[in-house]
Formats: sequence, C-alpha cells, structure tokens
Amino acid sequence: DLSSLEIRKEYYEVVAGQYPDMTIIPYIIPGRTGAQMLPQDLALLAQACPNITCVKEATGNLDNMKLTRKCCGPDFQIFSGDDALVYDIMTDPEIRACGSISVMSNIVPGFMTQMVSAINQGDRDEAERLQAVLKPLLDLVVVTTTEETAFGPVLCRARNPLPLKTMMQLLGMPSGPCRPPLGKMTRQGLDKIVETMQQVHADHPDIFAPIAKFFNIDIHERIHNPDYQNGLWYAYE
Repeated sequence: DLSSLEIRKEYYEVVAGQYPDMTIIPYIIPGRTGAQMLPQDLALLAQACPNITCVKEATGNLDNMKLTRKCCGPDFQIFSGDDALVYDIMTDPEIRACGSISVMSNIVPGFMTQMVSAINQGDRDEAERLQAVLKPLLDLVVVTTTEETAFGPVLCRARNPLPLKTMMQLLGMPSGPCRPPLGKMTRQGLDKIVETMQQVHADHPDIFAPIAKFFNIDIHERIHNPDYQNGLWYAYE
C-alpha cells in the first residue's frame, strides 16, 4: 500500500501543481484503491495547494470525516462520495458536508439535487421525505447476495457501478456495459434490482418520469418485461 504521505507528495501535489488554475478534488476511496490519504495529509495538501479546497469523501467512516473537518477547517468543502450516507454526513454537525458527487444522480438527478438543496436550505422535513423516497434506490449502489455452488455458499458483492449500469440498461439509457473485470449481475442480484425498481416506480411514478420523457420509453414495460433482462446476468456456475 502507498502511504498517506506518498499519495500527497507523489500524486496530488504533482497534479495540483501542473494545473494551478483548475480545482482539484481529491477522491478518498480506500475500498477501491487499497490506500488512503489521511485527514492530516489532506489538511497539509490544502495548505500547500490553493486549488485544493474540497474533497470527495467515500471512506464510509464518519470518524474520518469528522477528523477531516477538524483538520481542514470550517471553510473546506466536503462532498459525499457515498450516496447512502449523503443525508447523514450533510446533517452531522461535526462533518457538515456541503453536497454530493453522486452516482445515483445518473438515474435520478432531480431527486438527488432536491434532497441536497433541501438540506442546505434547512428544510429538514423535505430532505427526510426525499431521503425516504430515494433510500431503496440508494441501497442498490452495492448489491450483495448469497449464491449457492456445488462447493457451498458464496457471498457475491456486485459493486458500483455494476448495479447502476444494470439499472440504466433496464431503463433503456445508453450506458453500455461495465469494462472488465467488472461483469454482470447474478440472477438473484438482478431480481433484487428489478423488484426494487418496480416497487419504487409503483410508489413514486414521478421518479423515473424524466427518463421516460427524454428517451421516449414506457418505464412500466421496461422494468416488467423480462426480455429487457436478457444478457444482464449470468449463472453462478
């Protein structure tokens, strides 16, 4: 693993120095990179590089986010990089995130924007209402299933962006497949996505309405017709 110091010195400082007129947003996602720049180094980086004034936080660790706020100060901008935690880290007084760089906004940008705006405007009731509407979809960013094999059960974790790409393909949006080694959902994982989308659409038909209008498609038909699921999954065998 790279050390936090190496990430700061050999990557972010170099990039920020090469593009001094461009805002550089460090992306802290140890689950993907296997390494993490710590809040202390982020604060030192922000001091050294005037074009680093914010961070995309995807550690999933609230204590890390609180330390980021403490080290980097009240004016440093923290953006959520974890859709399931947007509401929590924006409303936590020790974190005070200002917004989200959201993957789910590829599908429901209006609802995500409305929730973030409601929080920033202090309309907690509206934010909580939107959070409740969005939660079933946000829970699909990562889909975990237990698959049975001839050698016993296997925990299968379909990580972002695979579930999102699958949703977009189901909805008829031109997303394309994931690049290898990311592949396809399992049948069980795809069923979870389809059932959730069907329920969300039944409860809140307006949530996918912009997609229906822009792409001229029938949402109900797209998510209920099994023909659109062909090629989106493979058996665990």
